[in-house]
Amino acid sequence: GPDSGPAGGGSDARIEELVDKLDSRKGALLSSSYEFPGRYARWSLGFVDPPLEINGSGQECKISALNERGTVLLPAVAAAMEGLMEEGVLTDVKVLEREGRVEGVVAPP
Repeated sequence: GPDSGPAGGGSDARIEELVDKLDSRKGALLSSSYEFPGRYARWSLGFVDPPLEINGSGQECKISALNERGTVLLPAVAAAMEGLMEEGVLTDVKVLEREGRVEGVVAPP
């Protein structure tokens, strides 16, 4: 199955494994090496094979299902975006079921 969740308690080996997977698969690795005793600690968070991809350009956004998990989530995303359109945050929402995508246009400021 897909790997997900934390990269593993700061384990260098797990982080390197994730980095190797990110060479050929979608995902992300976020980390901070900043440390200040009693206040900030080093951390890493990463994942591969996400269910959804979010793209934006100008005022347009597209949320696409990348796998079966994303297909399950897409109706909830569409409902949320339609709610944003009712609130005036988005001016248009298109649900493209065949393409596995929801598109929206952000209202001008």
